[in-house]
Order: sequence, then C-alpha cells, then structure tokens
Amino acid sequence: MVKPTSAKRGFATSVLLVLILGFLSPTTTAELSQSTTTLNLACLSDSSCLLDNAEIGVDVMSRQEDSASPLSPKTVKIEFIMNPEQIHLALLPIMIDELVIDFRIREDTAGVSSPDLVVEFWAGPSSNSWTLSGGSPTSPKTGTYQLEDAELDLSRGRLVRPGDGVGLSISFEITEPITWELYLRGESRIIIPIEWSADIASANVDEPSSASNPVIVEDVETISKGALLDADQDCFRFQLPDHLRAMTMVIHWTSVPLEIEQPHTPPELIREGGKTPRNPAVKTTFEAGQQITEIFYEDPPDGSYLACWSGENNHFQEYSWFGRLSYEGLGSASPTQFSGDANWLAGEAWVGEVEHTSTGIVPHGFTLTIGLIGTVAGLLAYTIPSNNPWSKRYVLPVALFLLIVGGVTSPLVGMTGEAPLEGELTLDEVLANRMATVDDAGQSESNANAAAGFFGLESGEILSLRMHITGVHPSGDGRWQIHTEEMENIRLDSHVFGWVSDHPMGATDEVRFILQAGRSLTLDLLMLEALLVVDEKPAGELVHIEWRMTSTQPAGSATEPIWSTRPDSISSSDWSTLQDELYPQLLTISYCDCGIDGMEVSWRSSDIFDANSIPQVEGISVATGLVSNENLWLACGIGLLLFAGAIEYYRVKSAENLAKKYL
Repeated sequence: MVKPTSAKRGFATSVLLVLILGFLSPTTTAELSQSTTTLNLACLSDSSCLLDNAEIGVDVMSRQEDSASPLSPKTVKIEFIMNPEQIHLALLPIMIDELVIDFRIREDTAGVSSPDLVVEFWAGPSSNSWTLSGGSPTSPKTGTYQLEDAELDLSRGRLVRPGDGVGLSISFEITEPITWELYLRGESRIIIPIEWSADIASANVDEPSSASNPVIVEDVETISKGALLDADQDCFRFQLPDHLRAMTMVIHWTSVPLEIEQPHTPPELIREGGKTPRNPAVKTTFEAGQQITEIFYEDPPDGSYLACWSGENNHFQEYSWFGRLSYEGLGSASPTQFSGDANWLAGEAWVGEVEHTSTGIVPHGFTLTIGLIGTVAGLLAYTIPSNNPWSKRYVLPVALFLLIVGGVTSPLVGMTGEAPLEGELTLDEVLANRMATVDDAGQSESNANAAAGFFGLESGEILSLRMHITGVHPSGDGRWQIHTEEMENIRLDSHVFGWVSDHPMGATDEVRFILQAGRSLTLDLLMLEALLVVDEKPAGELVHIEWRMTSTQPAGSATEPIWSTRPDSISSSDWSTLQDELYPQLLTISYCDCGIDGMEVSWRSSDIFDANSIPQVEGISVATGLVSNENLWLACGIGLLLFAGAIEYYRVKSAENLAKKYL
C-alpha cells in the first residue's frame, strides 16, 4: 500500500542521520543506461553509502537508536548517491519496474511496529517521493517493502544527461528505542527500465573535425559516420568528378528523443574556388524510427567540396551520410517519385464484414417531417364524412398513436440528443489541438512526454468528440463498426501545412513539426477508427465520444512513443494488446521542399489486427429517439393511414357503383 507523504507536525523533535558518500573504492561502477537498469543500495562502511549497478559492500547496515520516545521521536534519513557520475544520456521511462527495501526492526519480529518508509528518488530533472506503509497490530508488516510500477514525475523533463545527479534516500520515524537493520548487496534495489541511452562521448567518432580541420572522405559514395554534440561543427572534405548530372546527399539521422534532436537543415556546402551549387531540392522522410534527408544538387561542377553541419547547445544526435552521384546520360536523378499523397482514407482500421455495410440511417429531421405530414393527414381524415365507423374508431387512432410517438416525439428526442454537448469538439478541433501539442513538444522539454498521449491528451484529461454516422457494418463478433463522415478522405497535409501557415516557425522546426505531426495524426486517427465499435446497431446519425484518459505504457520506440494515454474504461493489458496488434508494420512520412512543399504518408498495415484485438469500449453513445426503430413505427403509422384511405376509397366507389345501378 502506498500512502501520500505528509509533513510531520506537533512538538516532536526530529533528528536527522544522513549517511553520505565517503571515500569510494575505485572498483565501484554506477550508470543508468539500457544495459544497466538496476541500482543497488550499497554501503562500503557506516559513513560511505552509494547506488551501484553491482552488489557490493556490506551485507547489512544497522544502528541502535536509544533516545527515541513517543514524546521525542527521531527521524532517521539514509542517503545513497550514485557515484561515479552519470556518463550516458538516458531517457527515463514513465514508471519504474520495482523498488525493494529490505528494512527490519530487530526487536519487532512480528512486524506490528515497523515504521512507514519515505523513499525519495531523483534522476536529472525527475524528483519523486513515495511512502511505503509499515506494520500495525491490525496489519502486521511481513517481508520486504515493495513498490511496483510507480509513475515517475516527468513534468520537468525526461532526460538524464551526463553529470546529472542520481540518488535515493530512505527516511523513517521511530518513537521508541530500537535497532534497525537495512539489508543490502542486492536485497534493496530500484529497477528503472531505461529504453534508450547513448554514450555521447564514444559516439562522436568524427572528432576532431571543423572547417579548418575537416575529415577527409576518399570516396563520397561510401558511408561516413559522425555525431553532432552541442553546438559542434562537423566538416567533411570530398572531391567530385566532372560530367556529373546531379549529386544527392543522403543523411540518415538516428532516432533520439525530440528534446535533443539536432537541426536537420542541409549542410553548408562550399566549393573551393567558388561556383557552389545553390537552392537544392530537399526531401525528408520519417521511416522506421529514422529520419532520412535527401538533398539534390543539380549539375554540380567538379572540384573539392567542404560540407559542414552545425549543432545546437544541449542537443545530440548521431548520423551517417553518403553521396549518390548521377552521371550525364543516365536518366533522371531528381525526386520525381514523390507522389505528394497525404490523404487519410477511411477503413484502414475496420474489421469484420465491410461488404455488409448498411448506409440506410435516416436523419431524425427527415423522420420528423414525414411524421408531421402523416399526423396532419390523419387528423384531416376525421373531417371527412364517412359511414364506416370502424376506420375512425380503430384504424385512425392507432395510426395517429404510431405517428405521434414514432414520427414526431421520438425524432424530437433524438434531435435534442444530437445537440452539441458542453465542451464537445469536432474532429477538426481535436486535430488542431493535437498539432498544438506536437508544436509545444518541439519548444519545451517538459512538453515532449505529453505529446505521446492519445491525441496529445494527458492523464485526467477528457476527449469529448462528436461525429456524424454514415453507415455501420458487422464487426464479426456480434458488435458493429461505425463509419463517420468526418473520417472520410482527410487531407492530412491540409491540416499540417495550415498549422504551419498560421504558426510560423524556423526552417528546422518546420520540417520536424511536419514529420512529427504527420505521424501523430496518422496513428491517432488509426486508433480512433479502431475504437469506433459498439454493441448495438446504431439507429441515430450522431455519435458522442467521451473518454477520460489515464497513463499507460506507450507503443512505438522509446524515442518516438505514441498512445501513452488510454481511455480509463480499457484495461492496461487490453490496451497493450490493441497497441501491439494495430501498430503498422511500416510507417513512412515524407516532406519534400521541391519548389512546392509536399507531404506524403504511406504505411503497411498490421496483418494480425482483427475484431479480437478491440476491447469493450465505454463512453461511446449514439443519439437515439424515444423508441428504437422509430422508422418502423412511422412506416406502420403511414401504412395504417393508407389502409384507412383505401377502405374509404373502396367504400365510396362501391356506393357510386350501387347508385349508378339503381339510376
């Protein structure tokens, strides 16, 4: 059980025992990285405690406290600082795997007076505090103190940088003389599942390089590797032969967290002696976690060239590059294969019997119009003289009842339910809010984690959305998949470039935003379409969605997370299954600055996604009338009116024929 931490009040005094790092053995090693996720609490002596990846030091640390009493409690605090300092750049996860503290009171073998432990953990910008419940006479404490899947506070950022502090402290209050024991050497530990890290010092293989001391590239068509660290400048010198029609520089940027991504602008290209080619066409593609930039230079003159990339402070990214040379007479070398197709097409996440789609959803307004006409006709029928009392006594009252209930009252109720609810958004507004979170993430490290949420929503926020139903089809498991008007043929590029037009940004930020927004919109629309499944066949034309979000493990890579929040009515395990089976096999987002800005979206759908992948989803309601099948009520009412009219018609005809017979 985890309790909220609260400050101790009253007249009790507090004595602080802080065990800090003393002289450390040169063999101690500590690091947070993908390969080192466990930090063990270790003490080399009573005055030398630390966090270490290895199980080192003494087995047990203990101390006797003699002066504590209920009127004069003591607070004991033990601090463990990771040393040596952090070397890797590491991305913190949303939550820890586990925290285990093996703490015991020697005199309390039954566990009835074990104190609460307040554990504080900090790593770079993340500071966290948890209270682990102790024992009481009614609830004895047995075994170790444990905490699993506790969320980390990432509100101030999620990156632990080289030199950042990492540490853990344990504090507890005692009210009587005791001897406490803390078991170490692997018995007390915290496990943080780091999913991405980089040793930036060893990755910077191109150093030293600069304009005055560039790396010499013997063959421009072979791959060269490097890394941009802070405001670094990486320069490469190479030769181009004559008779070239074009040179395309292809740069592969490795995937890193958005907060530290370096600018992906074309390198500064300088030809010795002048005549440097200008205004290249640039195509940028996001695919399989990598950003690929292709820079097309047409008719470059031969000679010696210097290509230099420049970085920004507090940013880091590895890259590799090569030149693709096209000689005269060997065909086109320009990015002519760029299609510019950035449409979202409805049906990408549909399951079941799509061929049995029903599109006969009648708007409530149409039903109301026919119902009013039928009701007026039924009332007028009472004014027609008739010697057939059966029609007016039985047929017309039943017909009017069906018409008033099914053709007037029910559609009125349905139209009331179709009115926009307070705080409810259209899909265009939801997409605009989504792009705002992507834009914010590029500007602030603290917003980067929030951008991974479903439609950019954080835990506790509500997705309130309305859409118009155009059809439904059986999902194959007894449920119904909803088709909506708003999700048909969405022009993603129109949304993205519209945002860029209204919110000007630098060239580097613009390319980053276009790729990130294209990816986020595509995946969120895919998830939304997959979740539009209901138990009962919809009878109305408007669907209301209201989902309160909660945090969860994201899909995608550690550096490109997505869907890190989910509707709280869906369990974590069901959401994880849906993520795994829905996520595309391959997703490619491309942007081409080829005279006219263009965006291209393509993906290969998952081949394991089906109706069984979709969990039961609450929070989806369809605006319906007073009665189900109101159109059937209307049809029966109109049918009875016609029946009564037919009876009266044949009665009149019979009377006329009879009159003619005797005249």
